[in-house]
Amino acid sequence: MDLVKYAAFIVALLTSIGLLLFAYFEGLRISDEEGKVRGGGFILSLSLGMFFAMMATRLQ
Repeated sequence: MDLVKYAAFIVALLTSIGLLLFAYFEGLRISDEEGKVRGGGFILSLSLGMFFAMMATRLQ
């Protein structure tokens, strides 16, 4: 594995882990609220986290 592909793999992996952790804690935060909640950050971070996880899998 060359250096550029390895660096892209590490960046995609760390980005996906960070976004999925953010989605987890955002989900915990909005689950405690009453009434209507704004879930845009949760949906966006979960979608991007899965996208970067798939990229990291393909770069492996």
